[in-house]
Amino acid sequence: MEQESKIDEKLYQRILHCDLLQVFNTHRNAKVNPYYIDREDRNRFAAEQLGSNEIKRILNLGGGGARHLQASLSNEEIEVFEVDIQGDCDLKVNLDSLKELPFEDNSFDVVCAFDVLEHLEKFHLLNEEMFRVAKDYVLISLPNSAAEIFYDFLRNKPQKDPDLDRGTFSTFYGLPLMPPTDRHRWWMYFHDIIRYYFYISQKNDADLEFWTPKMNIKKRIFKFIFGSHIYHSFFCSSVWIKISKRR
Repeated sequence: MEQESKIDEKLYQRILHCDLLQVFNTHRNAKVNPYYIDREDRNRFAAEQLGSNEIKRILNLGGGGARHLQASLSNEEIEVFEVDIQGDCDLKVNLDSLKELPFEDNSFDVVCAFDVLEHLEKFHLLNEEMFRVAKDYVLISLPNSAAEIFYDFLRNKPQKDPDLDRGTFSTFYGLPLMPPTDRHRWWMYFHDIIRYYFYISQKNDADLEFWTPKMNIKKRIFKFIFGSHIYHSFFCSSVWIKISKRR
């Protein structure tokens, strides 16, 4: 136990003092461009990445209760086990009520959560559990919360017909007029996401990839003028993370 504590302390210090943009650039897979418009389109993109013949079983957390991922897969032999709190799914449960995922180690080839974990209080637990029950890799997408500052607030784009459970500018972070039906539990900067999953990969001796949307000409110019730190902090809208177990 004492030796394990010393190892953890060394890891923490290495993570806390690393250059996060360098970590991102080292582990970024520039060949993958996560571009999509809505949930269905996001599942189509994910299905393109998951359509390997070696994959047989996928666990999808918080898929929305409509089986979009299964419908998007071109390989009909791949089975998607859906977990959600509502809709059409294989296990209906509130993920925040769980102490662990009800599956054995390495039960699924791939475990997915697309724009889901930011809604959950048990963010850290579920990340650990996803890695535990995955045989090959985990695939996660998360929003960069700070991107809303420029896209909505500074452009002065309030909701024209705001719902009672949404804020003036932000759907998931603002102060609604009535108790909201859905909220993001975590305000995550780009650097938070990079640091956390670098830590998870190092802790578990796993391979790590980051996927981010490709920049158009305007964004390239902005990045050149203001630098990578400002661009990724406020204009990189989302980050995809792939954590693969080493065999």
